[in-house]
Amino acid sequence: MKSPLLFTHTLLLSLFLLLSFSAKAQDSIDITELTGEALHIQLVETALKYDFYNKRCRGVSVSKEVNQVNRLFLKKYGLTVNNFIKEHINRNTRAYQDQVKQQLYKELFELGGCVEAKQKGLVSNFQQTFRHLLEKAETSPWFPLS
Repeated sequence: MKSPLLFTHTLLLSLFLLLSFSAKAQDSIDITELTGEALHIQLVETALKYDFYNKRCRGVSVSKEVNQVNRLFLKKYGLTVNNFIKEHINRNTRAYQDQVKQQLYKELFELGGCVEAKQKGLVSNFQQTFRHLLEKAETSPWFPLS
């Protein structure tokens, strides 16, 4: 019979590997293939990251991209971004937003800071990705069901 300690270590290692794989899989998402709920989740995450970048690196406190997504979701679904997060991503919206912010800050650190990140195309990537996802979400036939 295996010891409970060995079982616990094996379980923790499996969980760690699963989370590592999941994080790597998220980094390689092909946004042109996204549809439905996955498209909308990626749109929300991109808007949050773009706004967090603007606040951190540009000193812009207005959440312009999240507000655009909020307007779309309210008009199309009668649902705010925070309610979408709560129902489709994470019941704890603040924890989810903090997680997205920390992912961005880690990325900025790995790129060498705000100036280097901009020079390496992070801002233009945010702009292109956000625009593409927003256009797809505007024409998407998907509707969030609670």
